[in-house]
Amino acid sequence: MSETEAHHLQVIYQRLTGDIDRLTAQLAALSQTARDMKQQLNSEGHLDLGTFSDQLDSFASIEANNRQIDTLNARHDTAVTRLAHAQLLLPQAYFAKLQLDFGDGDAEALYLGKVGYTDENTNDLIYDWRAPVADAYYANRTGATSYQANGHTIPVTVVARQQFIIDHADLQQVIDTDVAIGDPLLLDVLASNRSGGLQEITATIQQEQNAIIRENSQPTVIVDGVAGSGKTSVLLQRVAYQLYRHRDSWTPADILILTPNVAFSRYIRGVLPALGEAEPLSTTYLNLVHSWGRRFGLTIPTTRGNHLTELAKILQAPLTITPAGLTKAAYDQSNAHDALLTRMQRAWRWLQAVDRLPEDVSQWLDWPELAKQLGLTDLTPYDQLYLLIQFTAYQQTATAALFVDEAQDYAADTWLFLTAIYHNAELTIVGDHRQRLTGQAVTIPDYFDPAKTTVLHLTTSYRATGEITRFFAQFAGDWQTTIQAVQAAGTAPRVLENADLKQVLATLPTTPGQSIGVLTTSQETAAELADQLTGAQLITSEGTQTVQPGINVLPLTVAKGLEFDFAVVTDWHADFYQDAQFGNNRRYVAASRGTKGLVLIH
Repeated sequence: MSETEAHHLQVIYQRLTGDIDRLTAQLAALSQTARDMKQQLNSEGHLDLGTFSDQLDSFASIEANNRQIDTLNARHDTAVTRLAHAQLLLPQAYFAKLQLDFGDGDAEALYLGKVGYTDENTNDLIYDWRAPVADAYYANRTGATSYQANGHTIPVTVVARQQFIIDHADLQQVIDTDVAIGDPLLLDVLASNRSGGLQEITATIQQEQNAIIRENSQPTVIVDGVAGSGKTSVLLQRVAYQLYRHRDSWTPADILILTPNVAFSRYIRGVLPALGEAEPLSTTYLNLVHSWGRRFGLTIPTTRGNHLTELAKILQAPLTITPAGLTKAAYDQSNAHDALLTRMQRAWRWLQAVDRLPEDVSQWLDWPELAKQLGLTDLTPYDQLYLLIQFTAYQQTATAALFVDEAQDYAADTWLFLTAIYHNAELTIVGDHRQRLTGQAVTIPDYFDPAKTTVLHLTTSYRATGEITRFFAQFAGDWQTTIQAVQAAGTAPRVLENADLKQVLATLPTTPGQSIGVLTTSQETAAELADQLTGAQLITSEGTQTVQPGINVLPLTVAKGLEFDFAVVTDWHADFYQDAQFGNNRRYVAASRGTKGLVLIH
């Protein structure tokens, strides 16, 4: 192990510990200064507005105090950010070293970490993994390459790359990565226990993952990736990257992550704070629909039985008769041959201009009669909401970027809503078309402008051993010959006939801290099994529990996106897995949840 690298780590570690002590003391002093200033202002502060000269003196004093307060706040905010970065880096100051020749024949060493860190003269000690220059590291090659920065292409030669395993001040291992990024480190990370939530993958981002994380040529990015390819991890790393890229204009409050259920939201919580970013808002689609409904005075009991696909077509065609409930004067503000959507949006703007907007927008139109005019049997509250959003041209402007995971599960109506409401937001959509378990399959790119959309793929499966990967690949349809495994073979999956679940669980070669996922065909079966198994935890779609060490019982629909050290699939030969349309998809999902071991029970 390099003595030079060990010494360098000691220097950086001592600086971080010293800065933490200094910044903590500085923040305490700033807080005391603020208290003293507040006390002084309270004792002295009053406005003397007697003469014009007195007024000028009073306002000058106020302005001087405001400048002092602004300076104090700026110093405080800077110290808080720097302290947070130092504390974040302390356990692992950096994870890689990149030596670059910028054309002068003298290799420059750059250390990459979760966040950037400078000395008192703003010299870079650690580069943020999201910085443009770090792309040369993730490009996975030595020799001549380039990276993009501020709209320019910077040619460089990668002289060498190294990875480090660091525990505070202890340099445990130095890995030279001349061929592939992080194979030893990657395999070590993949071998770790899978419980407590998703891990961030900054140190082991692979080339195809890096391309997606940094993709910025189009506002909409759609990712189709095989099971175990790190789709969710990539999505979250992309959130962190976008916050870095737009750091002067975006905050985590500008980000929204759409998750399939509450359990999944809990599973991914903590990844972004581990990268130095605050936790952005995450929610489910149904919760979004309910919030939109409240905005328009509608209660949405269900999204089923809707006519959105038909309505989307109807809106683009002319409707010569005046929509029921709308005045003819409003509807006649546009040409009779214009599309219904165009005419209704102009009618809304006209009503707004003449101050005649309806007091209760949910009752603006005669819904039963309008349904007949449109050739439909009825208009559900969900349909009504869609029409009102379209007619009023409502946009969710507070969200700068929307991230959608498990996208294959969303129906056509979801994409009609999302494209209408988040028309001006950047979108990242991640899924696996082979993991849809029910309903009608949707071709997601069809709902977006091809000129503004990039479609990318992830074909390497990192999660499971080679044997498990080859086993679930047989059910992957058109993915079957595409899926590539990274890990060693491991133990072959076992298919057991008439086995006792408790005995199977007792014989699994687990170690403390490892997780076991018992996957069932339904929520009811999961609840029954959780009651029968001592110490088992039940995970539901709406519950707050996520993967924990020990036994986790859950239906397959909730297991998607989650991973376990060992997966035990019950009722492997049940009709649920034999379904003509979705049987192989369900087997593919179930068999790809375990990372080290897989048992399938009939």
